[in-house]
Amino acid sequence: MNQESYGRYEKFTFGSDVLTVSVITLGATVESLKFHGREMVLRYEDAEGYLSGSSYIGAAVGRYANRIGGARFTLNGREYVLPANEGKNQLHGGPRSYDKREWSAQVLSETSVRFTLISPDGDNGFPGELEASVTYTVEGGTLRLDFGGVCSADTVYAPTSHMYFNLGGDNVLDYSMQIPAAGWLEIDSGLIPTGRVMQPEGDFDFSVMRRLARDYDHCFTLSGEHACAVEHGGTRLDVYSDFPAVQIYTASSMSPPHRAHCGIAIEPEAYPDSPNKPQFPSTVLRAGEHYHRRAEYRFSEI
Repeated sequence: MNQESYGRYEKFTFGSDVLTVSVITLGATVESLKFHGREMVLRYEDAEGYLSGSSYIGAAVGRYANRIGGARFTLNGREYVLPANEGKNQLHGGPRSYDKREWSAQVLSETSVRFTLISPDGDNGFPGELEASVTYTVEGGTLRLDFGGVCSADTVYAPTSHMYFNLGGDNVLDYSMQIPAAGWLEIDSGLIPTGRVMQPEGDFDFSVMRRLARDYDHCFTLSGEHACAVEHGGTRLDVYSDFPAVQIYTASSMSPPHRAHCGIAIEPEAYPDSPNKPQFPSTVLRAGEHYHRRAEYRFSEI
């Protein structure tokens, strides 16, 4: 375990003989992830890049990952109006989201660090004071993330990690992917789910490993813990989680210094806009209940 300053933040570097991760207290962000010494994620060169960037690169996001339509929802008969930060909708928890906050860090072992953030009652419109956490652990070629949370009042809570992966090459549309999906969520022009779960056919059929070939910013529903696999240049990444869905984003729009298609975001998550879609799995976290979800990123050579 190595701890050092990262601007006015702290950086923790740890891992195994094949996989090394660096996480900073700004946004509980994965600043580097190296497999056999090769960088696997997009990153900035300094803290200012993360503070000014708009792509959530490497960060833990919340209170609600992905989108809430109309930037509002009703819980226990009360409507909560949220600040919109993507047109009329809210994206990744709203303005100055968790990626721009300083988290506290606790070293649990030589290969594990827990990051914690206190999100106050009313933060970006959400009810209750939430203690959010994400624990990063490396074992062999696997990076495991354990998401936790407990809130003082009933709320909605749906975190994720926003790492962008680059396994090599200049264009992730050349990567091959397999998604054992049960379906995918139809979306409107604002990328808000319509409520319809579509069959994985045509361009959305990844039942076998195949080239991406086109842009995606879509949520795939899952029936098991193997969320997806992606391959390129002799490296394979398998993502496992107990989240009900995974968002695949091929980085069609990125802010400098990153260019379009230079990475692929694989986000295990709840269904987007669940608070407004009663047919979707609930994301309500009751007061005092302890939230836990996990995601594992397993690297191997092929």
